[in-house]
Parts: sequence; structure tokens; C-alpha cells
Amino acid sequence: MSNKTTKPKIEDMIMEVLDGEKQSNALDFVAYLRANKLNPIWSAKNVWTVSSKTFRICFIRLHGAADYHNLEVGSWNISPFIGEYDEDMLADEDKEIVWANKKDCQTCGQCALKLNGIFGKKFTNSCECSILFINPDSKTVECAKKLSELRKNEIKEGQAKKHQYVAVKNR
Repeated sequence: MSNKTTKPKIEDMIMEVLDGEKQSNALDFVAYLRANKLNPIWSAKNVWTVSSKTFRICFIRLHGAADYHNLEVGSWNISPFIGEYDEDMLADEDKEIVWANKKDCQTCGQCALKLNGIFGKKFTNSCECSILFINPDSKTVECAKKLSELRKNEIKEGQAKKHQYVAVKNR
């Protein structure tokens, strides 16, 4: 199924693109989101945005998304939006998962909100979307759920900052 112009349900595309543990982990994450009234909305070919109010919670991407996402056949990722969270807001095991999946932001300060630290650890080139879980295992999916909950609460309490996107041509 091509979803260049159609807006397929994410579960249908997960069933088509992923298999085995990757499929079950992706379906588990989407079920969690839906149960918590965080419904994935189709954004682009094989990309869904999860938001609360007008704030992003995360992106979910499947193989077949734009080439620059570098998703191999049969793969997927979760790109959570995070805030300037205190060190004690996440268990040590989860912080290790987050830190291990931190990617350098190539345009920090231009396309996203720059972060001084991620759960108490200092990083250079860090922003609200510097974490990328590629083919997350079940423990990483559980961590992504906790990050989604933190972000949702931050938004609910009026503490979230608005993401400011700058087009690639202007970076």
C-alpha cells in the first residue's frame, strides 16, 4: 500500500512494514498512546505525529519514510520530544537508555529548542528532539512511554515550550 496521498492507520502500516518483535513493539507503543488519548496522526509517507493540544509528543517513522531518515527495510523509530527535565524524573535504567540513544543535533538552536542537559547529564549539540530510538526493544518502548507521559504532563501543566521549526533551506 502506498501512502503518499492516502492517510493510512499506523497499525495497518506496521503490519505491512514490520514483523516479529519489531512489529509487536511498535503495536504495543501505538496501543499505549491510543489508550492515553495520544493518537498518532498521519504526517507524511510512513510518518505519524503524536501531539497533545498543539505540542508534539513524538514522531513515529516506518521504513519508506523520506530517505534522509535512513530507515532500512523492516525498521522503524520513535523520535520523542523532551524538555529540560530534572535528573530525578526518570529511573536510572531509563536515563541510560535515553543517553545511549542521544544523537547530535546538526542544527541546534535553529530548528528546535536547545537543551542544556538531558536528565542531569551535559551534552553538546542537544535539543528537544535529540533522542532517537531505532528499532526499540521492549525496554526501550517502555522508556518511550515514560517520556511520552513526562511530555504530556509538561504540556498539561503549561510548562512545555513550543517547538519552532526552521525550514531546511533556511538553516
